[in-house]
Amino acid sequence: MIGADISSHFEPLLTNERRYLILCGGAGSGKTEFAARKLFYRCMTEGGHRFLVLRKVRSRVRESVMEVMARVLTDNGVKYQHDKTDRVFSFCGNQLLFDGLDDPEKIKSIKGITGEWLEEMTEFTRDDFMQLDLRLREPGPKYHQIIGTFNPDEVQAPWIKERFFKLDVPPYCDDVDVKVDVSTVKHNPIKEVRERYAAQLEALKAQDEVMYKIYGLGLWAAAKGRIYNWDVQPLPADMAWDDVWYGLDFGFSVDPAACVRIHRKADEYWLQEVLYQTGLTNADLVMVLNGHGIGGAMVVCDSAEQKSIEELRRAGISAVGADKGPESVKAGIDLLRSKKIHLTPESGNLIAESRTYKWKEDGNGNSLPMPVKYKDHLLDAARYGITFDVFRAQPNLRRLA
Repeated sequence: MIGADISSHFEPLLTNERRYLILCGGAGSGKTEFAARKLFYRCMTEGGHRFLVLRKVRSRVRESVMEVMARVLTDNGVKYQHDKTDRVFSFCGNQLLFDGLDDPEKIKSIKGITGEWLEEMTEFTRDDFMQLDLRLREPGPKYHQIIGTFNPDEVQAPWIKERFFKLDVPPYCDDVDVKVDVSTVKHNPIKEVRERYAAQLEALKAQDEVMYKIYGLGLWAAAKGRIYNWDVQPLPADMAWDDVWYGLDFGFSVDPAACVRIHRKADEYWLQEVLYQTGLTNADLVMVLNGHGIGGAMVVCDSAEQKSIEELRRAGISAVGADKGPESVKAGIDLLRSKKIHLTPESGNLIAESRTYKWKEDGNGNSLPMPVKYKDHLLDAARYGITFDVFRAQPNLRRLA
């Protein structure tokens, strides 16, 4: 089963023993899936492992790498014990520990680690990486390896390019401790996934060459023309909010369902990521939203999905459609750019979207008054929710959510 789900491109990396395995690639290339299967392969062929699997923010681990690892174990018929409190999978004498750097001191206390996987490595700082590298210095009978998986956005993590991409062509790095691999969607072993992402990436290619270089070709590039420059701040303690409500963007297969909780005090907003997940039916969506305790709070949704909105209403969710009009996206963006908006630290996907959301460019590199339509699901949800709130408070304004 392991080999059947690994393409010929990734297969040689199963037995690669270099200390740093850097898996850089475009969207849908299968690098995350491969990393999960390599950890599983080592557990089953070597045994006695205690792997630390990380996202920068702990809450993001559950909806990404934990789900992938659970599926790999289930697909291979391996029963495992799941400690939901400490987020540990135990099976066949091995452990997978899932965590984040919310509390760096806690990570320092974890002993006996035999390997690490940093998913979305661009979320981590150079100092984060150095500290995690130090955690993997205890002697052991097997080789120690740090796996990093990411899209090569130079704006988000220039340190990765500086550290591991010393050459412009393969092998990219002449350090004997480093193996760099660059993959694209064509290296994904699953035909259906290749076809879905190929269509999405072709649309991206027509919009923006730089974004296509990053997410289509898996090559380093610096995306210019960033739209939002929001800061990251925790929710103020004991704040008496004027209102709390939600924005929701529907999705299913390639595009995730995305939901943000919006807190407002006067004319200042805090955005908190609630949901970012593919494969949810509307019934699933209701269960997840209720699990986040939305109660009777208003949920502002993409009005193009009237059937879905009605299904949420019938299930007891206070769903409403965002009003749309001509030039609504640009008008909504302008509105959000005029507001004081903060992102909460645990909102990893939302922070990532805000850092890559950019204006389209013409052939001369000049910004055009429209965004690149890519990785904008949580941002769309926020736009629906905030514009609805503003126009609700000021009904004399033309509704342009």
